Amino acid sequence: MANNYVETAFNVPVTPEEASLLEECFLVAEKLSPGFSKSSRAAMQALESLCAACSDAFRKTFPKQDQEENPFASFLELWLDPDVPTFDADITIDEERDDTGLVAFIRGHEADVQAIASLIQKVCKSALPFGFEWASTCDKFRPGQHGGGYFVISDTQILGASTREMMDETLRSLRPGVRT
Repeated sequence: MANNYVETAFNVPVTPEEASLLEECFLVAEKLSPGFSKSSRAAMQALESLCAACSDAFRKTFPKQDQEENPFASFLELWLDPDVPTFDADITIDEERDDTGLVAFIRGHEADVQAIASLIQKVCKSALPFGFEWASTCDKFRPGQHGGGYFVISDTQILGASTREMMDETLRSLRPGVRT
């Protein structure tokens, strides 16, 4: 059995408001532990209290959806599996060395890069278009267990591909009619 990891580390330029909201999003995700979004009455009251403690910027960016009981439903849309709302990454806000503003340094060893890309699209408007890379690693050397990819994020879309997808596309272009 092999352990697989998705790793990333990058800086994204942010405004002070975006920096604050990014940090808050990471903190909220930590508080929304797996299974916390289940709809018992006590859980919904806890979620309402947590939401009420969030900033106006958070509630504006991730508004309560009328059709959803969970006040974090729009926030949970960042994840492919909303029952596991974790970025599995760390964030540090720092001033850029050339004094041009703030940067968010995001790094993760088991990162949910799709959720992070979605978060950047929602929160880091001043940085768009923006891109970052990720690596897929494994503790056992086996074919197909290593690779990586990228995301390019704009206001309207998130584009990306893995190195496997890019390699397969290149092979198809060199060998028309051959499936990879």
